[in-house]
Amino acid sequence: MNIDYEELRHYKDRIRIFFIIYIFSEPCNDQNYDDCCRVLHTEVKIQKLDFLIRNPDYLCFELLELCNRNDMDKKEIKDIIKNIFYSHEPQIRRIEMERFFFGAYEDIDHVISFLVSVGFVRFITKRNSVLKLTEKSYYVTNLADEKIRLLTDNAPHLKWYMERCLLIKKYFGAYSGTQLKNLQYKIDRYRDTTYREYIQNIEDLVRQKYYEEFGEIL
Repeated sequence: MNIDYEELRHYKDRIRIFFIIYIFSEPCNDQNYDDCCRVLHTEVKIQKLDFLIRNPDYLCFELLELCNRNDMDKKEIKDIIKNIFYSHEPQIRRIEMERFFFGAYEDIDHVISFLVSVGFVRFITKRNSVLKLTEKSYYVTNLADEKIRLLTDNAPHLKWYMERCLLIKKYFGAYSGTQLKNLQYKIDRYRDTTYREYIQNIEDLVRQKYYEEFGEIL
């Protein structure tokens, strides 16, 4: 059986980005977009959330950082991290991402174009008086909302993306794109990656931090 890895990668990109827009968007009541039910107004947040999905070790590191807060359920966080590592997600689910001027970034225009072409997303840009781009908005259509509910019930492989987005939303959904970027920049290995180089994994740092927090080897 021949596998077209490039086509598989495109397929994963489309699924991932759509679920980010779908899960992290807000209800839309704009009469100008009466065929849409949700909207997300920033690409920065999409990029930073995409990085966490593509790099489960970085997600685990950020979850461990939350253990410093008194309002966090440390046992729950511990179980999440154990499940991620015991499922070998840092190796199986990892999709490398390059470091650009402001951290991890990958052009998603081709993904958005596809989502627009199938009627799942409406994409709107706003510019100021000197035509400088000021905002990108991603509207989820009613069609997409209807289809995605049917798809997740009948396509189990999509549930991982849905569940991972919901997990990230639970702990980091209130963060802006800039706040997520700042969290990631606190990690030396992320911040020190050279422009246009792939950001290195931090599995070893997570294992060390996990041991320091819980006194167990991960």
